[in-house]
Amino acid sequence: MPDVKIQGDRLEIKISLVDMLLGFQGSFHIPLTHVTNAFVSGFEDLELQYKLEGTNFGFYGSVGEFASPEGLIFVDANGESDCLVIETRGERFPRIAVQLPHGEDPNALAHTIMQSIPDSGPVE
Repeated sequence: MPDVKIQGDRLEIKISLVDMLLGFQGSFHIPLTHVTNAFVSGFEDLELQYKLEGTNFGFYGSVGEFASPEGLIFVDANGESDCLVIETRGERFPRIAVQLPHGEDPNALAHTIMQSIPDSGPVE
């Protein structure tokens, strides 16, 4: 399971070595200014359509790059529990969905990430 932490002005998503090999993707180091949203989603709600790169064991787990109705998404999750979904701009993946280790609350982490995103100023 990935380890997701806020380190200074970056969101760090550390992918396990096995998942790196299966998903053909290393860890993510995303500036918080590139994060636009963080929320919790069920695995089925990700609506993965096509595996572009990586491994898909269906309900038992998916690691890699997929197409979805919302566009390109990197997934490291299985169907055991909800996923943390990070939406970005200016990054290779507009969406990243990861399942956190047991005992970590994806809802609490999503709120923490949203509170850490720099304010872009008033919207007119």
